[in-house]
Amino acid sequence: MVEDPVGVESALMAAGAAAGKGANLVEWRVDGLCEDEAGFKACRFLVEQSPLPCILTCRIEEEGGQAFGIEPDRPGLYRALASAGVMPRYVDIEAAAWRSDRELRMAVGELIQTDDCGLILSTHDFEGRPTDLARQLDVMWAEEDVSVVKVAWRARSIRDSLEAFDLLDEAAGPMIALCMDRFGVMTRVLAGKFGGLLTFASLGSDQETAPGQLALQQLRDLYRYDSISPSTKVFGILGDPVEHSLSPLLHNAGCRESGFDGVMVPMPVVEGWESFKASLACMLDHPSFNLSGMAVTSPHKQNLSRFVEESGGTLTPMVHRCGSANTLVVLPDGSLVADNTDTQGVVGPMKQVMSLKGARVAMLGAGGAARGAAIGLLLEGAEVVVFNRSEARAHELVKDVSDQMGGTVSIEYQSGGPKATDGFNAVINMTTLGMQGGPAPEASPLEALGGSVDLLNENVVVLDAVYSPLQTPFIRQALDKEAKVITGDAMFLAQAAAQFRTWTGQAAPLDAWKSLMP
Repeated sequence: MVEDPVGVESALMAAGAAAGKGANLVEWRVDGLCEDEAGFKACRFLVEQSPLPCILTCRIEEEGGQAFGIEPDRPGLYRALASAGVMPRYVDIEAAAWRSDRELRMAVGELIQTDDCGLILSTHDFEGRPTDLARQLDVMWAEEDVSVVKVAWRARSIRDSLEAFDLLDEAAGPMIALCMDRFGVMTRVLAGKFGGLLTFASLGSDQETAPGQLALQQLRDLYRYDSISPSTKVFGILGDPVEHSLSPLLHNAGCRESGFDGVMVPMPVVEGWESFKASLACMLDHPSFNLSGMAVTSPHKQNLSRFVEESGGTLTPMVHRCGSANTLVVLPDGSLVADNTDTQGVVGPMKQVMSLKGARVAMLGAGGAARGAAIGLLLEGAEVVVFNRSEARAHELVKDVSDQMGGTVSIEYQSGGPKATDGFNAVINMTTLGMQGGPAPEASPLEALGGSVDLLNENVVVLDAVYSPLQTPFIRQALDKEAKVITGDAMFLAQAAAQFRTWTGQAAPLDAWKSLMP
């Protein structure tokens, strides 16, 4: 974004930095340079000195432009460039303006009359999917002068992203199709897989020019954009929220280390069976999406086991025990397997610091992850006491787990939160309280459930399933009391390693993973 002539030099330096980091093209957003001769001159200099081939975009306010407070003279800008013989690689014009503004069309025509400059016709909707999207596309493709068609809209769900991929598959020529906001992130990562001409990136996380835009380093390093091809297997971290998840960081690094042709992308799906069912079914049915597996987190773990069962897939014995799943495997023949690695994530790290047989464990939470943790602890011979804000849900978990395990285990619900007099050897948090981006990032689950921090001491083991941040309010309380602490990364790495082996058939690069943890 170049807002005034004074910013041209710094903009050129930023573009040079982007070129050094692997960008192939730069888009100059010159909304603020279309008012007078001083702006025209600055724009000419910008295009002439550009370290990369460039798209020149002077966006009108109606489609997300920022030339507020000035009267844009876009025809004058384009004529000034044509007169000086300064040609950007592309000029981006809104399709609606192209059709309605004859003067603008004639001015741009002076630029695109040679092969040096191409015309991108674009349409943007910052509210949602355009109701007349098909008609708009037909009109743009029908324009004789168009070189590239671009469409971008604010996604309402990840199903919008799948539609964007369909548009790329069916395109009559070079096309850019992207969805904005968090539901559209996968379109930015997977654009090349479906033949999109390009994807947009910002130079830094605070320099986005559209909602959901990723930074250049994220696209090239975290998601390995340049290595994604039509044959690349797609994996997802599905839940809500998922923006905080480290799963893409680890699993994409694992694919790079092992040479596995796969990529993991965030897949936010709002709470509810219907939204989960529709989103997953659309991804599985998409002919070229190539969904090969998913890590599923709150609030959809029980939805995953239900979906796989209703689809005639296989539930592992641990899923049968837990009643929920956190791992989906899509086999080469399209059949589905649901697994639960949460148990390994909790039990493995705890066994390294304590004996679970006969231990008394306070478990905070009664969701899908808590159920898996409870079963794993009970199988090791521990006693589990459940604390939860919803008494009914806690009683349901206790009854279901007890029935599942034949009533031979020690699990009960207790109201009021764990106290110092209860004799607990360990306290584990299986809620999202304290999670960055969650409903209560500053909350301690111990206090939220009415417990007492006095139960924490050097003889008590504390495990927090939350790993973003590692230093949660609960972990800080435990450290203050000198308790033995297991932060969420240990649990996360243990269950993620099991997922990686299931998906790829290879051992997870744990040393490399540990170096990536915050």
